[in-house]
Amino acid sequence: MADADIDALIAEREAAKLSKDYARADEVREELKAQGIVLEDSREGTRWRRA
Repeated sequence: MADADIDALIAEREAAKLSKDYARADEVREELKAQGIVLEDSREGTRWRRA
């Protein structure tokens, strides 16, 4: 998965959280997890790393 694709999904997840669509936000997290991407949420935003 390309970095740009990961960033796009993270942006989609953030938008889902802002609109209180937590189910979609969780789906994106699980989709990334299945691809070996770990999300780390903090006050500064979401960071990711490959597992």
